[in-house]
Amino acid sequence: MERRISIFKSISGRLTIQVLLVSACLFLFSFILFYEMSVKKVEEVAVQHAHSELASTINQIENVLTSVKVAVENTAWYVEEHRESKELMYSITKTLLSNNDFIHGASVAFEPYFYDSEEKYFAPYSYRGENGNIITKQLGNEEYDYHHMDWYQIPKLLEQAYWSEPYYDNGGGEMMMTTYSKPLYDAYGNLYAIISADVSLHWLTGLVTDIKAFPESYNIMISRAASYLVHPERDMILNETIFSTEYEKPDSRIEKMQDDIINCRGGEIVLIKNSEKHFMFYSPVETTCWSVGIVCPFDVVFASVQKLGNTVIIVAIIALLLMIIICYRSIRKITGPIHEFASAAVEIAGGDFNVPLPKIRTEDELMLLNESFEFMQKSLNSYIEELKSTTAKKERIESELRIASEIQMGMIPKIFPPFPERADLELFAKLIPAKEVGGDLYDFFIEDEKLYFIVGDVSGKGVPASLVMAVTCRLFRTISSHFDTPEGIMTALNNSLSENNASNMFCTAFVGILDLRTGTLKYCNAGHNAPVLVTADATTFMEVNPNLPLGLFPDFPYEGQCIDIARNTGIYIYTDGVTEAENTDKELYSDERLLDFIRNNADSDSQDMVEASFADIARHADGADQSDDITVMYFRYR
Repeated sequence: MERRISIFKSISGRLTIQVLLVSACLFLFSFILFYEMSVKKVEEVAVQHAHSELASTINQIENVLTSVKVAVENTAWYVEEHRESKELMYSITKTLLSNNDFIHGASVAFEPYFYDSEEKYFAPYSYRGENGNIITKQLGNEEYDYHHMDWYQIPKLLEQAYWSEPYYDNGGGEMMMTTYSKPLYDAYGNLYAIISADVSLHWLTGLVTDIKAFPESYNIMISRAASYLVHPERDMILNETIFSTEYEKPDSRIEKMQDDIINCRGGEIVLIKNSEKHFMFYSPVETTCWSVGIVCPFDVVFASVQKLGNTVIIVAIIALLLMIIICYRSIRKITGPIHEFASAAVEIAGGDFNVPLPKIRTEDELMLLNESFEFMQKSLNSYIEELKSTTAKKERIESELRIASEIQMGMIPKIFPPFPERADLELFAKLIPAKEVGGDLYDFFIEDEKLYFIVGDVSGKGVPASLVMAVTCRLFRTISSHFDTPEGIMTALNNSLSENNASNMFCTAFVGILDLRTGTLKYCNAGHNAPVLVTADATTFMEVNPNLPLGLFPDFPYEGQCIDIARNTGIYIYTDGVTEAENTDKELYSDERLLDFIRNNADSDSQDMVEASFADIARHADGADQSDDITVMYFRYR
């Protein structure tokens, strides 16, 4: 009688089962490793892509808000200088709108009874009409008591500039807007007015809505109080908060998002909405602490990974069924590639993205696994190349800034002594920018036995200020040959810099002409620090007229001054980077310390005076970073 052996007890059956189990385990291990890495990578790419889209949009928003802030800051001082002129306030608000297309309305709202004991409300307000023309009116009345509005009250209480929470302005702008308000104080520290600029939020809706990060995603914008500013459902705007609509039950992740939004931080979170998981990516607008977010179904982000995973699982089941039949013949071929794939996965996880993969000629799960690994390698290599490209661009920008700095420094005189053949003049100057390029400038030359000189400081820092600095230097050389008075030179410089000055940048300057034969010094000051006059008897600040800085208003009537200086008199001219230099305790260098230093070094020659001045500033800073450009020019009339 022939003994029948069960297939499950036969050597081939047991070997097939063992190999099948081993093979299944190896495949499962590889698949799990690959799947986890793919999920992590897809999530990283999704986060990077979402925040990249958000950063681009936020950058556009920041540019608009910054331009509005700069325009208000650069206008505030003019209000302070001319606050006695009640009628001039209307033209100031109108000019603020004319110079910035993003400002819908602007006002200078005064404290009650500022001009007249019987006039409680005075707030000149200019706004854009339906056809784009600028309309000016008086804003305050009993129905619209601006003294109790948030845009007036909050900066008044905080004693600092403030971006208001978005609101619908009934009686004023008649639209949803946000307002940048800056309190103005008199010389005694008393608040007398709030200068403000209204920005319509209509353009924000278009910017945020246009973000196309993922299919089926939608975009939102929320205030620092978590109220909706932009949402696909218009009824939710300013009526609902992110915490009342975007999740079903609170947990620690929601608390983290709430903390991020309140503290103006970005991040990402998984929310449960309508019983479905959603990704939310959010980044802050630093200027206002609003947040822009992208909400996308969880399955959309990981659709490719899930689809690939399902495909691999289906093919794996089929392959395992076939393996039972052909196990004995293909065991060596199968175990070898699986081992190689496992090794490749470890190498890729260790950072070797170019590790060679086994060549698979059979169209089974190994081929799919091979293609998946190749796709992962290409994705990782692409990411590394993008990172290298970004690093190279950064290095190129740094190189260009270094070249720009060399070009800028080449525009100012650097050879000292500049006039070695002359015994009647001793002069030295030095400029150290706070960044690679800066906005300080100085220049001088002698013509017809007269020393022409200028020291200036452009508002702001960096590349924009350096461009204005370069233009001012070239204009000074060109214009000086056509005028014999400092006020004439200053007027011509101001008219040239005022043309097409949409950003409201300005330049303080001190221009002088010293007759080397007579000792007569003609000079004109444009909002600059008063120079120090060093004589045998005293060291004092020179008297200067309070003219406006250059570049703000064309045809401003600059007033010049004239003094006769004795032989051996020194003139110390500097920018505010000297007296406003801070140490680690935020203490300023100060005018008093500057005068004491110059008195103690009054007998020094020009170069020693300037070099010692920079050394004294460095001692005061005590290692603190330089926050502003520093320029000093000192000459002695021998």
